[in-house]
Amino acid sequence: MTKVIYTLLLFNGVFVSECFGQSRTDNSATLIDEKVTYEIPMGYELMHIAIALTDTTIVSNGYNVHNEVINTKSNYYKEVIKHFAPYKNHELIVDLNKYLRKSASNYVYNVQLGCNFNFNNNRIEKASVMPWIRRAYLNIKAVSKNKVEEFAQISNFEKFYSEHKEYYNSELEAVQQNANVSEQQKWLEKEFPSRYDNYRIIVSPLAGDTHFTQRFKFQGKRKCIMWVKTFNSKNQITDNIEKTRYTGVVMTEIDHHYVNPVSKKYKKTLNAIIDETHRTKWTNGGASNSYKTGYKVFNEYMTHAVYLLFATQELNDSEKQLVEKSKIDVMIKVRKFIKFAEFYEQVKLLYQERKSNETIADLYPQIVEWCKSENMK
Repeated sequence: MTKVIYTLLLFNGVFVSECFGQSRTDNSATLIDEKVTYEIPMGYELMHIAIALTDTTIVSNGYNVHNEVINTKSNYYKEVIKHFAPYKNHELIVDLNKYLRKSASNYVYNVQLGCNFNFNNNRIEKASVMPWIRRAYLNIKAVSKNKVEEFAQISNFEKFYSEHKEYYNSELEAVQQNANVSEQQKWLEKEFPSRYDNYRIIVSPLAGDTHFTQRFKFQGKRKCIMWVKTFNSKNQITDNIEKTRYTGVVMTEIDHHYVNPVSKKYKKTLNAIIDETHRTKWTNGGASNSYKTGYKVFNEYMTHAVYLLFATQELNDSEKQLVEKSKIDVMIKVRKFIKFAEFYEQVKLLYQERKSNETIADLYPQIVEWCKSENMK
């Protein structure tokens, strides 16, 4: 999971505006596939557009915020800038620049605020997507709703969104076709004890490589929300490697909801294993600095290893090697989880040699013991 900023997926698809008892009464692009809802909420897209207009030189925690959170390489981005650039001095954008300079995590609060409201006739209306306490917290952290409404009105945002609705729908189809979410859920439920009633996948064509997720019980259901980028491929949509890589974008958010509850049973031990004394054996700056405890570092190792176990099942040997090498290189060279190659090889070996009735969750004691032994080297 990319967490530089925040440390806290078509077969017979149907586009609708209401799902799972959580109402969308606006024009938001939405697709439902069994237990999974895919969305580009109007308010969420509005906030991404606003953030796309912010100062591109803002740096937080050593990272250029704009480069992390906004995809500037698409034709859609060019259309956004062409339409909305005349309004980049609006008070909303001024406030966002100020907040992002204070903390890049303000990106998360503001796009989540956009996810939690309907947008009709330039007015913000409450949408019951998340529990009220989380919505209340976002209201404290995020920009003024009045300024959001004013910006939307003067920039003619609703017309822009409506004109791009067909494009948004096609983006949701691509996510649904390539993220393999239903298969992920079935496999994860075989390997871990956690169960969830439905998933909500929130995307924006403007979203960059910063992804995040939450889980909670709401309206009597256990729910997961994943905020990720859309599927962008220079190759054909059926290309195995491209699809496998995009599966990883989504799965390394989803599998936190299965991995973390098991890891929590070993939290004290993991914090002791990857403590300040031994941390340099496991991390080396960069994105890994965002994970402050051994428990959180371990969860990043484990979620990406679990993704590889799932994603490489249907690949041939050459494809498998390519996908494994790509993930290992990113984890070590980019994200600075420097022992990921050895960790993954150990988890893969234990998984291959497991007993017929054993799951990944059953392998935790052996994985934790291996981590402990690595500190002795």
